[in-house]
Amino acid sequence: MTSLEQVIEEYRQVVEGKIVEAEAAKKKLDLLVELRKIKGRRLKGENLTEDDIFQAMKLLCWGSFAGCCSPAKGCPWNNAVSDALGIDYKELYESKKKLMDEELEKLMEGRMKGGVGG
Repeated sequence: MTSLEQVIEEYRQVVEGKIVEAEAAKKKLDLLVELRKIKGRRLKGENLTEDDIFQAMKLLCWGSFAGCCSPAKGCPWNNAVSDALGIDYKELYESKKKLMDEELEKLMEGRMKGGVGG
């Protein structure tokens, strides 16, 4: 490949990468606009639908709060979704932690000899 052809191909790859990034950013922006509508309906006292919640969850890294980091991280995505749905994220995190501790205990039942550390 000539130097010119190589530059063209490399630049094509750069441009295509930026197009993919722009499409992903546009999709996030569309979801944020929808999230604003969901919050508006909630603030008007309307009940949220399963679809509202499903749409909101699309903004989260793993598609639900289950995979979210702790509130200390200050993730803008879970903060935005929590706000729109009217959920106190710190309360949600404590509830999630309690549930996971209970589930972990069930999973580990019978796998540990002599109790914890045994």
